[in-house]
Amino acid sequence: MNSFADNFRSHMKRVGATRYDRNMHDKTREFDNYFANALDKEVCIIDGVETQAIFQDQSQSNNKELSDDKYIVLPNSVECSVGSYVIWRDEQWLIFTGEFKTIATHQQLKIKHVNHSIKWIVDKETKKVSNNGDGWGAYVQNQTLYTLGVSFTGNNLSLINGKMMLYVKNNSETSQITIGDRFFISGKIYKVEFADSISRIGLINLLLDEDTLNPEVDNVQLGIANYWGSNGKDDEQKNNSDNSNVTTSTIEIIGDQKARLGRSYNYSVVQVNEDGSKTPLKVSEWNIESIQTLPINILERDENMLQFSVIDDSRYIGNTMNILAKVNNQYQSLSVKIIAKF
Repeated sequence: MNSFADNFRSHMKRVGATRYDRNMHDKTREFDNYFANALDKEVCIIDGVETQAIFQDQSQSNNKELSDDKYIVLPNSVECSVGSYVIWRDEQWLIFTGEFKTIATHQQLKIKHVNHSIKWIVDKETKKVSNNGDGWGAYVQNQTLYTLGVSFTGNNLSLINGKMMLYVKNNSETSQITIGDRFFISGKIYKVEFADSISRIGLINLLLDEDTLNPEVDNVQLGIANYWGSNGKDDEQKNNSDNSNVTTSTIEIIGDQKARLGRSYNYSVVQVNEDGSKTPLKVSEWNIESIQTLPINILERDENMLQFSVIDDSRYIGNTMNILAKVNNQYQSLSVKIIAKF
C-alpha cells in the first residue's frame, strides 16, 4: 500500500511540480479538448503521412484575394515545417510560414494552395523528370501586376516585363535550380533570373522573367522546357560574366533594412571597391517581392534610386519584403522588415 507521500508525489508528477508546470498542463489539456471536438478538424496527408489537422480560414484582404490562404493547427507531436506539402480535400497545399507560439501547446502554420507544378529534366541521358515524373508543386504569383515589374531603357522609359514569383519546397532536387533555368508556366516559358533560399528557410523563392518558346528544345506536350539538348544557360552566364566588370559580390543595395510605418525611404545600388569606397551604379530594373499585400506606396523609381513610403497601418507590422535590383544582368536583394511607427 502506497503511503500518502508517495501518492502526493505521483499526483504532483502528473499535474506539475511547480505553478508554471501546472498552468502549462492545464493549457495543454484545454487544447487537447478543443482539438478532439473541433468542427473544422479533417483528415489530411502531410509529407506522405496521414494525420488530422484543424483548417481555419484567413482574411483574403491580406493578399488582395489572389489566393485562398488557410491556417493549419496541429498537435506538437505531428512533424510539419515550412516547405511541407499538405494534401487536403484532394488538393495540394504548401506550408509557407510557421508561427512561434508564446505558449507552445500546439503548432499553427499558414498554407497556400499549390497552383502550379514545375517539371524539368534531372538526367539528360535517361530523360528523367523531376520528382519521379510528377514535378514539384509550387505557388506562383504574377509579379508584373503585384509589384513594380518594369525595366528602364533610353531616357528612363519604363518597359513592362512579364514576371512571375515562384515558391517551391527546398529539397535535394529543387536546390539544384540555378539562374538561367527555364520552365513552362501556363503555356509560356519563363527563365530564372534570381533564386533565394535564405529569406524563407524551407522554401526556394524564384524570380522568373518571360522568355521565348523554342520548339527545338522545349517539349510543349509534356510541359517541360529544355527537354532536348542543352539549355545554353552556361554560355549565357559566361557571356554575361565576360561583358561585365561588376561581380555580384561587390554590389550592395544601400538603404534601411527596417522600415517604420508612415515614413519614406530611399534605396540605391553601389559597387564596393577594394579600398572601401563606393561607386554609384545604374539600375536597369527594380522589383519588390512580397507574398502578402505590398505595405508600401511607390513614390519614385529610376536608374538611380527607389523611393517609397510605408503605409501607416499596424496590420503590416512584422511583414517582410525583398527589394530586388538588376545591375548588369545580375540581381541583388535586400530584405526589409516593417516595424512599428515609434
